[in-house]
Amino acid sequence: MYRGGCKHAYMFSRIQLRFSFLLLYIFISLINVFTFACDPSIIYPPLNRPGPPYSVPLTNLSEHFKCYPGENHRKRWILFLPGSTEEVKELYSWNWMRILNDKGWPFCTLQLPEKGLGDLQIAAEYIVYAVRKMYKKTTKEKKEGIRRKTRINIIGHSLGGALPRFALRFWPDIRYMVYHLIAFGATNHGTSMADIACDVFRCPVSVTQQRINSSFLCALNSFQETFPSIKYTNILSKFDEIVRPVNSSEINEKGVANIYIQDICPLRIFSEHLGAGIYDYCGYFLTMSALRSKSLKNISSEDCCTEKLMPGINISTVEFFSKVSFSAKEHLKHLLMHMGEIKDEPELKCSFRTDCIKRKRKVKRIKLR
Repeated sequence: MYRGGCKHAYMFSRIQLRFSFLLLYIFISLINVFTFACDPSIIYPPLNRPGPPYSVPLTNLSEHFKCYPGENHRKRWILFLPGSTEEVKELYSWNWMRILNDKGWPFCTLQLPEKGLGDLQIAAEYIVYAVRKMYKKTTKEKKEGIRRKTRINIIGHSLGGALPRFALRFWPDIRYMVYHLIAFGATNHGTSMADIACDVFRCPVSVTQQRINSSFLCALNSFQETFPSIKYTNILSKFDEIVRPVNSSEINEKGVANIYIQDICPLRIFSEHLGAGIYDYCGYFLTMSALRSKSLKNISSEDCCTEKLMPGINISTVEFFSKVSFSAKEHLKHLLMHMGEIKDEPELKCSFRTDCIKRKRKVKRIKLR
């Protein structure tokens, strides 16, 4: 009797779980339309205007940056970036960092200040610092005959896939230092989920800046969204529960690869916002192909869908569930901690617009009698 009751309870809980997933999918599917319309009164600086100096002390910038030199000098250095609420080591240490260590691939990590919940205009400076430091290192290695390739690759999850584009837009000197930007579920044009959250509650600063049509994102996408010397790959999920609508992640420019995992593996329900690039095998396969400069046009389901998880990750182990649950718990915890901060987005700094500079130069003239 007891075993039968447990069995029925187990079956009922599974039905509840599936029903919950179905309701969630229906809800997020409804949020699938967005219009991109920026404030026409804001004037943005030209594309090649030199970037502003650091407003953050160098000691602060360096504290968030760490490198792991690999033995394979034929490979480009990779910079790993986390998203909002994420700890870079917790996000990448059990998957990508482990795999690249085994391959001898050199890489660096950058922890965004305030866990990516503060002002993104300041957080972008950390990326600029990291890219410059890495390029200086690779250039030195080339002079010493250690390395041939000096330009770096960037891999970013969520905000970590969009924020480098802000750095590339407003600090033009780093454009020739970056070879490839690979993003997992990037908030390139914002997310309706941020709009919903900030309409109901007061939000962390960076969440207001990731609302659709925010001043920050309008500045990021001003004039042109990509630069021809850089490769762009967006690895996306149709089941992304954070970035809605999912096509707001896309960059519809020439030479950009926007790839949905479900276009290759239609039944990959578990490849959502986190899974797409952090533990899913197809996301891993697409990323490795991009890093090796292989074409992503003719990747088949046989290539991508035969395995479910990245190499070295076992779904039956405690580590997998602990890492995924920790990520979800941290995400919720830090969002709740920073809720109530602000209602409206902070004003765009004068470094990233030109109209406010003109206003500051106006001098009130007094007639002399």
